[in-house]
Amino acid sequence: MFLEYDANGAQRGTIMQLLFYSSTVDQDNKRLEAAVHKAVPPGRIEIFKTLDDLRERLRTPVEPDSVAVFLASSREELQDIQSLRGLLTEIYIILVLPDLNKGTIKVAHHLLPRYLSQKGSDFADLKIVLHKMYANSQHPQNGEISRGS
Repeated sequence: MFLEYDANGAQRGTIMQLLFYSSTVDQDNKRLEAAVHKAVPPGRIEIFKTLDDLRERLRTPVEPDSVAVFLASSREELQDIQSLRGLLTEIYIILVLPDLNKGTIKVAHHLLPRYLSQKGSDFADLKIVLHKMYANSQHPQNGEISRGS
């Protein structure tokens, strides 16, 4: 990882990238994608429809403080997403789960998500979380997370 510095030698913040994965095209996908686009500028969002495409992308450098948003349409797909775990070590993870059953949540926690949501949600809370994460990536405050917004 390379750090950027301004003309005075102060460290500059790098702006996060958002990696968005959803293999389905349904109402949940449309609502989630709309929430993502309201929270993060389009130039910072990369959309993936297959895990193979996302896997290839994760093998290249990703900006610090980047976020991956996964919409898992089933518990089986969530388990498939786990195959990427080794490539996600320095990326914040947000998961949208197919249900909130105990077994699904147990599988989800293996990915160490920063935030969990569920299909069928209006994704308003998720949008707020993403907005704060994006704002924090633009204005780092000596490693502290901004509490306001």
